Amino acid sequence: MRLSDRSPLALGAYAFAAIIALVELTILWQGLHPSVSADYRAYYIDRTTTCLPQPVTGEYVLGAELDFRSDGDETRELRPCGWTGTAGDGAHSVGETSRLRFAVSAPGALTLMLELTGVTLPGPAQQRVLISANGKEIGEIAVTPDKTERFAISIPASARDDDGFVDIKLDYPDAISPGKRVANTYWRSVKLTAASLSPA
Repeated sequence: MRLSDRSPLALGAYAFAAIIALVELTILWQGLHPSVSADYRAYYIDRTTTCLPQPVTGEYVLGAELDFRSDGDETRELRPCGWTGTAGDGAHSVGETSRLRFAVSAPGALTLMLELTGVTLPGPAQQRVLISANGKEIGEIAVTPDKTERFAISIPASARDDDGFVDIKLDYPDAISPGKRVANTYWRSVKLTAASLSPA
């Protein structure tokens, strides 16, 4: 039987099946080649980060020193990802990367102050912390377990973006797993008790 001899109902069924097949192929293509943000891809697809930034305002008064302990300042809008909620001994890093975001419109070089304590889990004698600002490396520090220290890191004007934010990333190459078979999104490194961003 030729196609032209088939009933309109049969031809409609073939057309409907072809449309369904096309929709399924489109969905499969999008599943294999998703169009997502770089942060989403890094966290969920490539798994190259343990820190998926959430929207925060970064509201901050330049030069103010903030207390990141539970009885200190409200710092939620400065912590896009990589931190547990604040506790009596500070905000604990979680995963292999943490971020801070400051809304700062003043131009020029800045000085970042971080007050950190290394975690006391069994691990290395010191925790290395690699620090970058707006994607540009600005320093490396070493934090000692159960010892609180203050660090001042220079942020050159060349590391500033024009978007009005200073995005700080802390990477922990020596992060420690708190137990067997614990995913790296829960590894620990430091506790943040205070921070500030000031004109250089």
